[in-house]
Amino acid sequence: MIDEPAETADGGAEGGRGTGDRPAPPPDVPAGSGGSPAAQRPVPAPELPTRSAAPRGEAGAAPQPDPARSPLWAGPSPGAMPPAGPAGAPPARPTAAQSTRAAAPGEPFYLPGASWRWPAAVAGLAIGEAPQMLLSLAAALGSGAASSRDEVTATSAALLAVSALVIYGWQAVAAWLFSLRAAGRSLGLWGFRRPTRAFWWTIPLALSVTYGVTFAHDLVVHPEQQQIIREFPRTGTGIVLFVVLAVVMAPVFEEIVFRGFLFRGLANSWGWAWGAVISAAIFGIAHLQLDVFIPLAVLGFALAWVYKRTGSLWTCVAMHAIFNTVTVLAWALTG
Repeated sequence: MIDEPAETADGGAEGGRGTGDRPAPPPDVPAGSGGSPAAQRPVPAPELPTRSAAPRGEAGAAPQPDPARSPLWAGPSPGAMPPAGPAGAPPARPTAAQSTRAAAPGEPFYLPGASWRWPAAVAGLAIGEAPQMLLSLAAALGSGAASSRDEVTATSAALLAVSALVIYGWQAVAAWLFSLRAAGRSLGLWGFRRPTRAFWWTIPLALSVTYGVTFAHDLVVHPEQQQIIREFPRTGTGIVLFVVLAVVMAPVFEEIVFRGFLFRGLANSWGWAWGAVISAAIFGIAHLQLDVFIPLAVLGFALAWVYKRTGSLWTCVAMHAIFNTVTVLAWALTG
């Protein structure tokens, strides 16, 4: 009978080559030599604990968040990051809910940081506004292009509404090309998210200031009625078309271009105050009527302020729609 080799202090076998983490192989026993079955069976290798095999909560394992207690799993929180993916895989992109966060001290927005800056904002605005500028220039150069008030019909108003939809759509596409497409993000980066509770007091405050400035300006300047208002007949069809254009289309598309895209790009470069001033000035000029530049610029600054304060573009859309609704009612009732 063959004696098994005795283990040494370092875990190896006496006379063998084994080490502490690799056991020595059993000796060869010739067939029929009468060795015991235990000596003929290979000694199994000891199981070494690995990091992947360690259960959660034990030493050596990465700590895992508790879904019942961690705010990351309960909803978005300041600075929250998505859970890490498998080993070797790229980190998962934050979802729209996880990207939404409250602003840290010094940050101007309750939104994820915009990746586009003033060069992209200016380029996208120039490309988006080019068709409207060319049409306005062609209308100004044509002596008989402007139709008189008696020639305005429901058909001409409908064509105007359709052309405005096309122009607004192109402006939104240009804004998307220079912002969301380059950033690879969703509409939440423009601010299409739930507003904060400041929604309920920022809109009345901003509208009060805007109407106060507009009233004082009208007493001094006596501006003419905007050309777009004279393009709709005072009939049921004309009023409906004007409401669709002024209360629905204009607030949505203009807020995308001037606040969600332009203001955010400028503010990302120069801070929210300068971004609000410059985008408000461009907003006033874009309406192509200098005698109402000051009220429109004040409106643009107020819209930028409520956007910054609530972190939601829906607040701007609502305020813009209310402002235009008052204008439409005044036009329809005064005659």
